[in-house]
Amino acid sequence: MSDSTVVIGLGNVAQADDGLGVHAVRALSARYEISSRVELVEGGTAGLLLVPVLADAKRAVVIDALDLGAEPGTLHRIAAREWPSAFLQRMTPHDAGLTDLLGATLLTGSLPDDLLVLGLQPQRIGWGCEPTPPVVHAMPRLVDAIADQLRDWECAVNERESICA
Repeated sequence: MSDSTVVIGLGNVAQADDGLGVHAVRALSARYEISSRVELVEGGTAGLLLVPVLADAKRAVVIDALDLGAEPGTLHRIAAREWPSAFLQRMTPHDAGLTDLLGATLLTGSLPDDLLVLGLQPQRIGWGCEPTPPVVHAMPRLVDAIADQLRDWECAVNERESICA
């Protein structure tokens, strides 16, 4: 395990709100200059292929649509090893990919020392390349939460200057 930090955005961008993890990584990169010690990964639907990415990291933020039965756009924050109980409460087929990834990393003894799962409550997961309005509206809050976590881990994160005055 290295001393690296990784941010992994999960989801299918052709499935409306399901792609919000990928959209969040893109928005983070567009809004902030991130330390070169932080790897930003558009994990999409790679699932278990991402186990080595997590295994190589000391710290990880995983971003995904998290259907925990809240209002659409609600920010969910699941710390470290709380994720098994969070997903057992309300498991959907979508959540299985995330729990498989985290579970496989845990079983191999390579779960990052610091792990945070961040996401938004989806409104709709189905065909469509654009997230729903509640998720679009909540996206800046999600991106700021990612940036704040990286700063808490003492990673350099600076807001980019706007080219519009």
